[in-house]
Amino acid sequence: MGDWTLKNSYYLTLMTSAYIIGEIAHFLINTTGREVARDVHFGDKSCFFNETYNDPSENKSNNNCSEIKEQKECSGTEYCSWEYSGLGIEYQILAGPAFVAVFSVSGVLISVLSDKLKASVSRVLLVGIGTAVFSTACLLMGFADSYWQLVLLRMLIAAGESVCRPMCGAMIADLFSPKSRGVANGVFSWGVYVGFGMAFVLGINGTNADIAGYGWRAPYIIAAVPGLVIATLFFLTLNDPKPDSIQTLQRSTSPTADSRTYFQKLVKSFTNPALLLLLVAAMARHTAGLTWAYNTRLFFQNYHPHFDLGYWILLASVVGGSFGVFAGGFFSDRLVSKLGLHSRLWLLAACTIAAAPLAAGVLYFDPPGAMGFLIGYYLFAETWFAVLFTVIVEIVEPEVRATCIALFLFCMNQVGGNLPVIITPLKAELDYRSALAIVWPGFMALSSVLFLVASF
Repeated sequence: MGDWTLKNSYYLTLMTSAYIIGEIAHFLINTTGREVARDVHFGDKSCFFNETYNDPSENKSNNNCSEIKEQKECSGTEYCSWEYSGLGIEYQILAGPAFVAVFSVSGVLISVLSDKLKASVSRVLLVGIGTAVFSTACLLMGFADSYWQLVLLRMLIAAGESVCRPMCGAMIADLFSPKSRGVANGVFSWGVYVGFGMAFVLGINGTNADIAGYGWRAPYIIAAVPGLVIATLFFLTLNDPKPDSIQTLQRSTSPTADSRTYFQKLVKSFTNPALLLLLVAAMARHTAGLTWAYNTRLFFQNYHPHFDLGYWILLASVVGGSFGVFAGGFFSDRLVSKLGLHSRLWLLAACTIAAAPLAAGVLYFDPPGAMGFLIGYYLFAETWFAVLFTVIVEIVEPEVRATCIALFLFCMNQVGGNLPVIITPLKAELDYRSALAIVWPGFMALSSVLFLVASF
């Protein structure tokens, strides 16, 4: 059975489940943005068909409301209304920088604490606390009634979820040997795609169902409950899988010498030229991915307003993304045993360049054809996360893995998490579709070249 014992599988299942809930909490704002904006009042306004207008000669598909750009003209048209669109810099800040700023900083601080005090601070406890924090914040978002409450709660979600990738990545490296590590990281990375897809189904369908009259608020409350249960299971059923050698090293080294050795290893690992090249490539790739994630529903609301998006995104994300990330880990594990570590990055570069034209197809073809391009995009594009973090844990010192992952995520998110706000000024100069095409497929192609360069 090797690495895939019942114990290891249970650890991986619980870590992946926590990650799924964290990603649902992360992306719910992207699927409920327009409804939240209209209730809480923030962002840009546009002209929309008045849902309360009863004349059957005018309906959603037979009006020119979306073509009206001025409030006065819109308000003067009886079947149109001037409403919050869910777009604008306030939305982009809420979706991106408000989350990224805290996610990046807290992940580094917690990981340094974990690596420095690994003999006395349990990574399992930290993941359990993080899961409880983002679940509680998600629950409270369902009761928010101002923009700044939403911003603060998004920051709390970020603080909680920032624990997941570095802590769980380090534990996966301790639980699984190199021959299984890529697949294990791939399974864990399912959390991104299942969580992203479920955020669409829960956010769109849950809001439309108006459960108990809560509208957009119900999905936040529903998503939070499983997270609190998973946090409890972390506290009660798991122990930190620290290798015996790490604990022996901690006991046999003085605090001063240990600190000096720790920082020497950290600097040596993080200034490795291969890691720095990987970081630049990951910044471009992350910018592309988050640009699409933050604008998926808004794009379809603007260009294909009558298309039922929810289950299609779940299908594309779960089937395409989950298979892609698993396949990336599986095939890279096979390649590395024959061709060496560089082959993981060759696979990553090839898959990423294949994904770029598929992303363009999503933007320029009408659904449901666009959904075929999206599934294909996820199949190729989402190989990156498992392969990338498997390479990282294999080229850095074991004692500083969690901190290196957190520092990598910090730098990657500072660029990739914040740069998507350029969609707003690009949209003002060009149009929404062209702005997305520059940043999404364009940065995908750029990252492919950079991943290939990093492999040499």
